Amino acid sequence: MIGSDGLLRHLQKLGEEETSLIGGKQYTQSQIRMAERIVQDLRDDLEKASIKPKLSRRRAFIVILEELYYDVPEYPSQLTLENIHRRASLRFEYMNRNIKAFKTPTEVHPKDPCTYYEDNAHGKARYRVALEYLVNEFDRYFKEPNAEFTLKTKSNEIKLC
Repeated sequence: MIGSDGLLRHLQKLGEEETSLIGGKQYTQSQIRMAERIVQDLRDDLEKASIKPKLSRRRAFIVILEELYYDVPEYPSQLTLENIHRRASLRFEYMNRNIKAFKTPTEVHPKDPCTYYEDNAHGKARYRVALEYLVNEFDRYFKEPNAEFTLKTKSNEIKLC
C-alpha cells in the first residue's frame, strides 16, 4: 500500500504533464492538482485525529468514570483508579503529572457531589470548574452520548448546593 507521501509525490509528477493517463482514463492538470489538495487535506486530518487530546488527570478520569458508570447509582467496590488510569491513558495526554492527589473514584467524581463536598467549599469549587469545562467540551472528549445528561445534571446540582 502506498503512503500519503508517496501518493503526493506521484501526483506531483503527474501534475507536471499537460494531461495524464491513469487507469485508462485521461485527467487534466487541474484535476491532478485538485487530487493533490484532497490527499494533502486528508493527510492533515489524519495527523490531527491521531493526536490525543490533552486534559488534566482529574478531567480525564471524570470522562472515563462518567462514560462507564453514568447509569449506576454507586461505583463497583472492586473499581480502582489504576483501572481508570489505564483507560484514560489510552485516550488522553495528561497536562499534569500529579497522580497521588486522588485515591478512589469517589474522590475524583462522586456520585452524590453535594453530600460529598458538603463541608469542603474549596474542593467543591474545583470540582465544579472541572465539570463545567467537560460539559462545555462534551463532544470533544466523550464517546458515550448517554453520559451527557448525567454530567449536565451533576454540574447543575453542584452549582445549586
